[in-house]
Parts: sequence; C-alpha cells; structure tokens
Amino acid sequence: MRGQSTSLVALTWLAFFMADVRDGLGPFLATYLQKSQVQQELIGYTMTAGGLAAVAMTPFAGAWVDRSSAKRTMTVVAALAIVAASAVAFTTLSGPLLIASQVVTGIAGAVLAATMAALTLGLARSAGFKHQTGRNEAFSHAGNMISAVGAGLVAHLFGAPWMLAVMAGMTVGALLAVRAIRASDIDHEAARGDEPQDAPPPVTDAQGHAPVRALLRNRPLLLFALTCAFFHLGNAAMLPLLNQRLAATVADSAPLLWTGIAIVVAQVTMIPVALWVSRSRRFDVAWFVYAAILVLPLRGALAYAFTSAWNNIPVQILDGLAAGALGVATPLLVQRYTRGSGRFNTALGFVMALQGVGAALSPGMANAVVGAGQHFGIAFVALAAASVLALPVFWLAQRSQQGGGQSPAPLLTSAP
Repeated sequence: MRGQSTSLVALTWLAFFMADVRDGLGPFLATYLQKSQVQQELIGYTMTAGGLAAVAMTPFAGAWVDRSSAKRTMTVVAALAIVAASAVAFTTLSGPLLIASQVVTGIAGAVLAATMAALTLGLARSAGFKHQTGRNEAFSHAGNMISAVGAGLVAHLFGAPWMLAVMAGMTVGALLAVRAIRASDIDHEAARGDEPQDAPPPVTDAQGHAPVRALLRNRPLLLFALTCAFFHLGNAAMLPLLNQRLAATVADSAPLLWTGIAIVVAQVTMIPVALWVSRSRRFDVAWFVYAAILVLPLRGALAYAFTSAWNNIPVQILDGLAAGALGVATPLLVQRYTRGSGRFNTALGFVMALQGVGAALSPGMANAVVGAGQHFGIAFVALAAASVLALPVFWLAQRSQQGGGQSPAPLLTSAP
C-alpha cells in the first residue's frame, strides 16, 4: 500500500512536469511567429497542423494504451519527441519545418494525454479516480504556471529560443517522475476501465471487454464529444489571439512576456477550480460543465470590448474558470459513460479527438477572420458564438443518459 502511495505521489509530480512538455510551448509559438512577422496564414496553418495531427492520433493512442502495459515507456518516448520538435519550431521560420514540428508535437501530445489518463485510473482505481484526477489537474496547472513564468522571463530577456531551456528542465523532472512510478502498482485492467459495474456489457469480445463499435452506439458519449468540440472551437484560439493582437497593434508591448502573464493568471485560477470540481459533494460534475460553457461567451465579449494588454488578466481568469472545470470533468464523465466496458482510454481518446477537431479548427478560423485587415475584434465574436453551440448539445447528452436507463448523479447531490 505504501508503494502504491509513492507511485500516486510520483504520478502527481508527473502531471506537474508534463504540463509544459505536453503542450510544446504552443501559445508562445504563435506569439513568436507573429513577432517574427511570419505570414498570418502560415501561423494558422502551423497551429492547425499540430491540432489535426493530435486529432488523428488521439483515438489510436487511447486504443493503444488500452492494450499496452508499457505505459511508462510510451510516456518517456513521447516527451522526448516533443522536446526535439519544439527545438526545431523555435529555431526556424521555414514553413515546412514549422508544420512538421507541430505534427510531431500533436502526435506525441496525444500519446502523453492517453498514458496520463490510463496511469491515473490504473493507480488510483475507480474509487480514487475523481480525487486523483483533481490532484493531477491542480498540479498540472501549477506546472504550467511555473514554466510560463520561466519561459516568459527567459524569452523577454534572452529571446524566444531560450525558452527551450525551461522546457528541457521540465522534461527532466517528468522523466524522473516516471521512473518513480512502480510498474507493479499499475493495474492494467483497471487502467482500461474494466472494473465491476451493476450490469456487464451485453456484448463482449474474447477478453470480456465491450467491442469498440459499442462506443458508436453510446449516445451520451457521442454528444459529450461534440460538446467538447464546440467548446474548444471557441476556446482554443482566444489566448494566442489576444497576444497576436498585442504583437500586431501595440509597438514595444512585450507580447511574449504578456503571453507568460496570461498563462500564469489562467493557471492560478484553474488550481482551486480543479480541486473544487474533484472534491465537490454538493454539485455533480455536469453542473460544472454547464458553467464552463456559459463562461466562454462572456470571455469573448470582454476580449472584443477591451484591447489593452491588461485586459488579458480578466479574460484569462475566465479561461481558468471554464477550462479548469472542463479539464477535470471530461475524464470523469467519460468514465461514467463507459464504466465496466474496458474501453475507457479508447472512449476518452475519441472524446479528445472530437475536442481536438474543435481546437485545431479554432486558430485557423480565427486567423482567417483576422486576415490582412487585422479584424481581431470580429474574430473574438466568432469564437464566442461557436462556443454557445456546446450548451444545447450537452443538455441533450444529459437527457440521453437519463433516457438510456443509466443512473447519472443529479446536478445537486447531498453530502454523505
């Protein structure tokens, strides 16, 4: 038991160090390219390429992790690949190399997300999954905050390529954390969501797991995946766009430093939000999803109305509230929809793929609206409008779960 506790602590620190590694300094890259006067369309293509690569890889990564017992090795290889790709991205302005670097980052990031979810469920089991997910998210946001401060300061003082030193340090920490997780503590059947439930799946494969095609008949899961797609279609490009506007419209505005400040503000907000969602006994996790969706239009309106650099702070506080809640809620709801199927990581990969579609299209859509005329305000309105579509879709997901004879928790629950 003590060994397992040690592995859970190591997992928490892995979440801390991996936060910066998994994203590959993406928000800084968009600002760096804008400051380097790279063509607007190329910025959009570069960021979208990484998102689409992640989309393509995410379902396969989930299915791969469901079948594999080499989760720690997969984590190490993916982390090193992202560091190498980021080194390329921040030392060239070549279009093909920029796009290729983000493709590698997207693919490896999808693998890291899958292994992290699987390790969490495999170490904490179903009973401890909600609590550990909240801890992971809180530490992940703290890691993002620390790395953003370091990267922002280093970029401001020495130039963008020096941000790689911060990323390299975080990668070393992540590798040490992986090493501290004991292989014997990982329950690989639990990691794929194959724990007892009230009624087993009516159809199973040779290993007793629900067939993958069963996920396509899981209406609540499909609708929730679509919810995530609309949410991130509106959300993903807002932070990069804020700092692109700063770089394009305000001379000597230190946009890379402001990118770091914006990330820190969001991460500081996300830490208590993640802990609240994972520990709340009064509000069911679905309540937080509704709240997260409703925050996005307000965020877009605020970004549209005020162009000062200081406006990044309230806009990013709202980002912390919305993204912090959804980050914890997503794996918890997927586990609820698929418990006992043995396809948790495959299902989560499917949801993350749809989420990735929205996130990948977001910068392309936003930069297309901005265009040569620099219509940043209109782009924020378009992003906010896209996010509103998530609300009725998630309502249908909740209705479908109730109609399917499952037992979702009510929005308000009484503490035991």
